[in-house]
Parts: sequence; structure tokens; C-alpha cells
Amino acid sequence: MNTDLIEIARIKGPNGLKGKMWITPYGDSFETFSAYTHLIVGEHGSPKRMTWCVMKKGKYIIELEGISCSDQVESIKGEGLFITRDQLERLNEDEFYWCDLYGMNVVSTQGEILGELVKIFSTGSNDVYVVDTVKQYYIPATKDVIKEISLENRTIVVDTSLLEGLIG
Repeated sequence: MNTDLIEIARIKGPNGLKGKMWITPYGDSFETFSAYTHLIVGEHGSPKRMTWCVMKKGKYIIELEGISCSDQVESIKGEGLFITRDQLERLNEDEFYWCDLYGMNVVSTQGEILGELVKIFSTGSNDVYVVDTVKQYYIPATKDVIKEISLENRTIVVDTSLLEGLIG
């Protein structure tokens, strides 16, 4: 996969007959998402200008230049929507983009390897890291639990003493 492309949403299907489409965003606020001027449909697509964007029922409806009918939207249904890495906002020192955390090794403060970070989802109050595809540990991404994130070493250190019953 091209690491310069960041997947920020997925096309769910058409909205009406004139090329508008429902999408499911992956974490950007509506203000941030609607400020993007160009989106890339699929990993190998070319940038398309976003001409319209509205939020409805927690999902977004967008319109992209060059897509003018529901048949065109149907043909790209399920595709990811990407931006280039240089479009991302600069983060504070203790903030990370999800895409940079995927695949990192998760270890306890005692050095026990728990597995690889395979999924992240938000609960509203905090994110939850899903570790290991088989055992699927659900680790709350809070300051009490997450002790260190090292992008250089590709590791996340967690305090498992706070996760009694979640880590076995």
C-alpha cells in the first residue's frame, strides 16, 4: 500500500440519482473533512475535487467532480476515499493518527508481548485498541493504560494491571 495515502472514509452507496454518495468517515470531524478540496477514490485513483459535502445521520453525503449519476457511484461502492499525507493536520506531541499505529507491537510494562494492533475504534469517551487477530484484546486507549507509544520502535506499552479480566 502507498504510505503517502491515508484512507479517511469509505463509499457506502448513492444518495439520489445525480452522483451524490453516502460515505462513512473514519474519525475526522465534519469541519476537518469538509475542508478537504480533493479526494482520491481507491488506492490507485487520481484526485477528484469535492464539490459538496453535508452531514446527515452521523454519515456524510458528498459530491465529487466527474461523478454525475448513481450508476457511477454504484461502480465505486465499497472503495476507500484517500487523501495524501501532506493534507493531514499537524498533531500535538502526544497525539497520533490511527494509520500510523496499525501493525505496532503491543507489550505490557513487564515486557510480555500481547500482539499486534489490528483495529481501532472510538467509543466516544476514548479510543479502543484491538490487539491480536485471534485473542482480540480490547485495550482502552487512556493515559492510565497506555504508558508509551514509540513510532520509532513501533511499540505501544500498556499497563496490564489495570486490565484485569480483559487480558488473559
